[in-house]
Amino acid sequence: MNLERYISFKQGNNKHLGKAPHKPILMLALMDSIERGDCVKNEFPITPELVSLFRGFWQKLVRSGHSPNFALPFFHLKNERSQVWQLHTLKGFEKVLTSSGSVKSLSALNEYVLYGQLADEFYRFLLVKGNRDLTKALIREKYFPEASQESLNNSYDYLGEIEDQIVNDDPVEYRKRIQKLSDVPKEALEEEVFLRESAFKRKIPLLYNNTCAISGLKVDTTLNASMIDACHVVPWAESHDDTVTNGISLCPNLHRAFDRGLVAIDHDYKVILSDQFVESQSPFNLSQFISRRLILPDENRYKPSQENLEWHRKRWGFD
Repeated sequence: MNLERYISFKQGNNKHLGKAPHKPILMLALMDSIERGDCVKNEFPITPELVSLFRGFWQKLVRSGHSPNFALPFFHLKNERSQVWQLHTLKGFEKVLTSSGSVKSLSALNEYVLYGQLADEFYRFLLVKGNRDLTKALIREKYFPEASQESLNNSYDYLGEIEDQIVNDDPVEYRKRIQKLSDVPKEALEEEVFLRESAFKRKIPLLYNNTCAISGLKVDTTLNASMIDACHVVPWAESHDDTVTNGISLCPNLHRAFDRGLVAIDHDYKVILSDQFVESQSPFNLSQFISRRLILPDENRYKPSQENLEWHRKRWGFD
């Protein structure tokens, strides 16, 4: 196999910043996705984990001043002469790939792409760890000669860093951190928000042992799936607060009820019910949860703050 053929990328050239590093960074992320077992077959959907790997390698290797943009290489890698990459779209969106000269944002890409796929020969080659190590070494030599080989072998856990911020940051400091992101390009900000939403959705249920805080529902699965949602007490759009004290773990129906003001939580962490709706008799009545105390994390610092719960009660007319 001609390995050099598959890792020789066409790169955009900025007269001030030099050649764009996006494609080799994406290739490193794809290899780490295989390494970690995130990819069990030759299909690479746009996931928080893959975007995190991309941003992690970017953080470690790129010093040129280019702006990270996952969507650009994910889209344009299909144009390589080597045919190293192919995009598969949602049914009915096939022509978008040929009519679009470029896709610059994650949301635009997510609208119609199912997954990307490596050339089958190259993918089978990368399934062997020694071959991945060799490919990484060649990418480092070709595109990042000043980087150490160790920096390529140990990926940077960007999503994990965000999770640490969600757990440990003071909400005021977290909002300041988010405000600083207003200076980054729109596309990079969109990816940052995508990762932060994903980290919040992943971390809050874990702190509640994947249990709904109101109903006690818990479904363990061997698949990477959850029946429990991470619910913002004060919506992100109003608070820009993804810290744990603005989160609560709820099953989807109670998440919707909470977001629509049908249920709220009092100062003793007990459920209160709105009188603004009527429900028929069934085993699924919301009224069964009146005055039920929440199932909360053991550590006080992980519990929803009283300030946020009060905001929610006032927003929906409970106080």
